[in-house]
Amino acid sequence: MANYYTPTAVQQPIPATDLTSLERLLLANIFDMQIDDDALYFSSDEGASDMLYLDAEQLRPCLDDPAVEGTTAWKQIVDQYGGAILGDDEIEIDASGGWWEAVLQDVVRRSDTLDHLSVISSFTCDKLRPDSLGGMAILITADQIRGQSTHDLMAQFIAEAVAAGEMQPI
Repeated sequence: MANYYTPTAVQQPIPATDLTSLERLLLANIFDMQIDDDALYFSSDEGASDMLYLDAEQLRPCLDDPAVEGTTAWKQIVDQYGGAILGDDEIEIDASGGWWEAVLQDVVRRSDTLDHLSVISSFTCDKLRPDSLGGMAILITADQIRGQSTHDLMAQFIAEAVAAGEMQPI
């Protein structure tokens, strides 16, 4: 059986003061977080976690912080898990589907020092196969999240080569 991995790194350090307590809690569970003075680095050896398991008691103080109200993270959690937050159980949060990218975009929007964040991922596998390698680059600005995979780039290159008459359509 092949095991697939997506090592991922947010390339810029994020000033700790740019994150709300909720964003810091969530991003530290989505990625591995390293602290260097007043900067935070987020990365993951195997890939960003898309399922988070947080204690309601740990989450509630972060949600009560006035600075988080209206953020992507706050809206997502309150809208989808509002009742569960009132209990004492562990809350399972679905962080898939571009969720952490939107959280990082909120950080860029509020930051006085960051005008963008770039995220690089590689797609790897412990058994080399034709579909086992690749990557993705994501650029997050206050206005837009742009991303493209190496597969997208190859499709673009092929379309350009076909249009130039260099090769036949695949």
